Amino acid sequence: MLDTWFANAFPEAGSAPPQAEDDGLPAIVVKAQEDVLCRAALARLGYARVRAEYARHWRARKDTFTALGREGLWPTMDFVRDWLKAERKRIVARMRLPFLLAMAATIAAGLAFAAVAAILR
Repeated sequence: MLDTWFANAFPEAGSAPPQAEDDGLPAIVVKAQEDVLCRAALARLGYARVRAEYARHWRARKDTFTALGREGLWPTMDFVRDWLKAERKRIVARMRLPFLLAMAATIAAGLAFAAVAAILR
């Protein structure tokens, strides 16, 4: 159910988002499915590419992120901005432990060097 693709495409960048067929699902469920698909598509593109495209779209003052148009997804710029913020937090959190371990190893090596230098005096 979450892998449903919307076949509708916008004729122009400023159009409204595609409407799902009336398949009995509430609008909130359809919106949640679309959000999941957009997040997955943005993750496939990668943080750096999405950030570059976002900056290009932002300078052009577009309301819709058209970089995912060929996949039939048309997220808003606010949605993409929120995804970029969340992705950056995830990247920083993932890199925090290796950074702290490297810093601790550097401090330990510095202390060991100072101890050896003090002994050899």
